[in-house]
Amino acid sequence: MASLRRSLEKLMVNAPKIAEEIKLSTEDVKKVFTQAMNHAENNKRKPAPPPPEGGISQSEGSRKYGVRQENISRWVSKGYIPVLLRTNREVYVDEAALAELVKRYQQDPGQGKKTIKLSEQTTWW
Repeated sequence: MASLRRSLEKLMVNAPKIAEEIKLSTEDVKKVFTQAMNHAENNKRKPAPPPPEGGISQSEGSRKYGVRQENISRWVSKGYIPVLLRTNREVYVDEAALAELVKRYQQDPGQGKKTIKLSEQTTWW
């Protein structure tokens, strides 16, 4: 975003030359560049919302508990961990359920087999 702004600022300096080449007034060219800068400024990426109480993002959970994010994502898709909040960029899950599942997973991580077996009576949350 900063590079776009710098590029537009450089173009503003060259506005008279550009205006002459495309047969517009310097003011019209500057107006277009100003609108482009304002548009770029107003459409910046918004920061992610804070996690809900008792929640953690999948990426943060991966770092904190030392489990691959793909595993956490799979557990979420299978319904083993409840989703508290889903945004365009993040999925926040129940941290207590994640911690319990990671604990069980690390007891017997296995390879190429189902290592998390849920029975009908098991409740994660």
